[in-house]
Amino acid sequence: MQTKSMPKIFVVAIVVPLALAITIGTAAAGCKSGYVWRDAQDGDGVCVTPADRAEAKAQNANAPNNRVAGGGNYGPNTCRVGYVWREAFGGDVVCVTPYERQKAQKQNAENPQHSLP
Repeated sequence: MQTKSMPKIFVVAIVVPLALAITIGTAAAGCKSGYVWRDAQDGDGVCVTPADRAEAKAQNANAPNNRVAGGGNYGPNTCRVGYVWREAFGGDVVCVTPYERQKAQKQNAENPQHSLP
């Protein structure tokens, strides 16, 4: 009887407080109120609005549609005519419109204003 309740006690006594501490620590080191991590890739901690984060996720999901089928001059990541690499971070080759790339550059520049110290 005691051995069955041991895992439950472990979860309540150890795992739950640890998870809360990690969550609180991450939030404290993150973005100001009203902003979230862009998360254009794992580890992308640029602080943007929730709408901008959703837009980055949609761009990632739509990426294959904006590339040249079969590749081109830049290999498999060659963008269709009218599209450019987003370049939100080093190695970001998601194809977006020039406006969307400019927006990502602006988000990067404004990140210090939206981040907690």
